[in-house]
Amino acid sequence: MEYIIENNLLRLTFSSLGGELRSIINKKNGKEYLWQGNPEFWTGRSPNLFPIVGRVKEGKYRLGDKIYSIKSPHGFVRISELELREKTESSVVFGISDSAETLEVYPFKFDFNVKFTLESNKITVCYSVRNTGDRTMYFSVGAHPGFNIPINKEEKFEDYSIVFESDCEPNEVICENCYITGEKRPFALENKRIIPLRHDLFDNDAIILSDMKSRKLTVCSKKSENSITVDFADFKYLGIWHKPMTEAPYICIEPWNGLPSEVKSDEELTEKPAIITLEPNKDYFAKYSIEIK
Repeated sequence: MEYIIENNLLRLTFSSLGGELRSIINKKNGKEYLWQGNPEFWTGRSPNLFPIVGRVKEGKYRLGDKIYSIKSPHGFVRISELELREKTESSVVFGISDSAETLEVYPFKFDFNVKFTLESNKITVCYSVRNTGDRTMYFSVGAHPGFNIPINKEEKFEDYSIVFESDCEPNEVICENCYITGEKRPFALENKRIIPLRHDLFDNDAIILSDMKSRKLTVCSKKSENSITVDFADFKYLGIWHKPMTEAPYICIEPWNGLPSEVKSDEELTEKPAIITLEPNKDYFAKYSIEIK
């Protein structure tokens, strides 16, 4: 089921499948800013990631002495039908709770919500998780929005850069075949703020950044005033991606609180890198925003 909220600047479309943002139309210029899922490159648009971020080996993990299979990468919310829990003129909330089906792959009782709020030209996305069970819960959460780059037909991908709001000296989380090694290395930025975009940046898959002094960035072109600003202050990690070894016309800016499994991991969920713990009857919140120009 699809739902729409809009104001005089933006028109947003959502799907109850995954509680996913499916379209961002700038009503001033008529342009679509969100990637529309061309299967030649990537069928996703803006999936919500829960209860894992990244991959577990062979789609399996261990909790104590039991093995569970789970949708990998990025968990089951993105392929689940979510309930519409609230809709106003400027916001929409989708949610999912544990069920017999989820308990087979993830043995925790939970309530997960994603709330989208539209104010002027900014979309705020808030994740909330409640542990409704009687034991400590382990999970990761994140976002995976893809944006059309270039925004304008007369531009090319290489006209764009990612520009952090202030000087930023991040580290790159080193990956091998989609799994992290447990090591980091400095990731050099032009003038301590800029990543000029090139398709071959992603030939080894996603770039995962950590230890960022600045957690606000803008994807912008040297040839136009159109841009996309993402503020991810509540998230420790940032994935940047498009399909490897292609000239895919989009970029994913992915705020993560969680990481893929380690290459040498035995897949014990409680030891998964950057795992979040939540005690019974407690709540967890994290939000990010997208500003369209």
